[in-house]
Amino acid sequence: MYSVFLVEDEIVIRDGLKASFPWEQYGFSYVGDAADGEMALPLIRQAKPDVLITDIKMPFMDGIDLSKIIKKELPNTRIIIISGFDDFSYAQEAISIGVDNYLLKPITKEKLAEVMTDAKEKLDKVNEKDRYLEQFRAESQEYEQFARVRFFNQLVGGTMSVSDVYEKSEELGLSLDATHYNLLLLAFTPISGNSSAPVYSKYMARLSDQLMQYLKCCPEYIVFHWNMDTYAIIVKGDESSIEVNTKTLFENIERRCVVFEDELNWYLAESGVITRFSEFPKACQLANKRLSCRYINPKGHIFTDEDIEAIENREDDSNSASVDQRLVSLFLESAEDSEIDNFLSNLVSNQTKSALQSMLFCKYFAMTMYMCVCDFLKRLSYEPDAVLSSDVRNQIEKVDSESVIPLVREMLAVAISKRKNEVGKQSRSQLSAAMKYVDEHYSDSNLTLNQVAKEVNISPSYLSAMFSRENKTTFVEYMTAKRMEAAKAMLRNTGDKTQDIADKVGYKDSHYFSYIFKKTYGISPKEFRAKGQDL
Repeated sequence: MYSVFLVEDEIVIRDGLKASFPWEQYGFSYVGDAADGEMALPLIRQAKPDVLITDIKMPFMDGIDLSKIIKKELPNTRIIIISGFDDFSYAQEAISIGVDNYLLKPITKEKLAEVMTDAKEKLDKVNEKDRYLEQFRAESQEYEQFARVRFFNQLVGGTMSVSDVYEKSEELGLSLDATHYNLLLLAFTPISGNSSAPVYSKYMARLSDQLMQYLKCCPEYIVFHWNMDTYAIIVKGDESSIEVNTKTLFENIERRCVVFEDELNWYLAESGVITRFSEFPKACQLANKRLSCRYINPKGHIFTDEDIEAIENREDDSNSASVDQRLVSLFLESAEDSEIDNFLSNLVSNQTKSALQSMLFCKYFAMTMYMCVCDFLKRLSYEPDAVLSSDVRNQIEKVDSESVIPLVREMLAVAISKRKNEVGKQSRSQLSAAMKYVDEHYSDSNLTLNQVAKEVNISPSYLSAMFSRENKTTFVEYMTAKRMEAAKAMLRNTGDKTQDIADKVGYKDSHYFSYIFKKTYGISPKEFRAKGQDL
């Protein structure tokens, strides 16, 4: 039901319209009235009515001045002007500011009914359009996410020319029009790290929503959900503002993340200022290198070159160099293959580098890393001897300063590969569970990606990525296909009305259902039923 507010200085007319006209019968709720524009304005600002009916000639503030203010502050409010003066100049001015109707006193019930019916029809059309736009927005979100990720990967991969960057960024609505840029990487992991797929976390969902709301309100930032647990943020500015914009972003991210520190680990690193698109690949590599410090210092949050230098120059507490096996385990639980070199570079401190000149220490280092890998593989239910190279132990016995790092790199790569394999198995199982849930609940009009993700205990972004990778389709496309197939069966085999079928397959709005059906099959539900077409 829509709301209506009345402004009329003649109390007899005001009370008469309020009491005698059947507002609810025409789809309206009477939410207030006032004797003039000055008294009405604060009440209207509070009530935000869908329709304003106002007299044109009133003391203190007349209907024209009131209408001008309302049109500026509440542009969606429909305005109906009433007047006892049959004067074309008033009508002209009312039309010029965008009022919907102009009525002359005395106002008959029939004429007011006609005007209110017209206002309701206009409001219905606007709201229907808004509902469609909202649904379109929700359904296009997944497409946009993957298109943005592809664009970012191409940008940092150096595979696009400058003209391609401008063209593709414009297609995605991304404004890369600054003279200076900075690239930030923001990563999250749960406090209780494990090697399985990212589970559903209300804390992560809440933090992500807060960060996205903030970033979307700031045109100087462009955010990409780069992979399962990492966001990439491009900061824009000129020579004088880029540092300030970066600092402001750091402060806002930190302020939001610290609230969830008992539930989530968060890590942040920047590339430093660049001025050319061709510099993005190196910028990403540098930010990634700094971010890799999180495996050596998991209690840290914001990493810079100073952290890299501190790690490289650190001295071990013991008299001899050693390897912290907890850090190796932490790395294997969540790292990518591409992070192995940075991790090893950070792991091998100056003291360890010197120690690696010793054959004895090379064997100790290789054996320690071998034991870490074996322990990790056993946790994944793999038998190390069946997974690692058959002569790995022999290689450890013969290792030297030249071969130790390549040998360790190979062992780490095998362990990460097996972890990904196990995560893949678990992911496919979770994807099957998610698809089954959609198959059983597609008729629920409130079914969303977040709801399904929660049911199968996985993060929404991870589930969305799995749908795209494994099914070559998005979650929305899969859900829509199930609904359309069910709708076709009902159109063929039942005499149910389109509205009833729409409701049974998860659409509250039959018009929107018809639109999606025609978009999918090329003909409307009515045409499909009439032709008996087998699509």
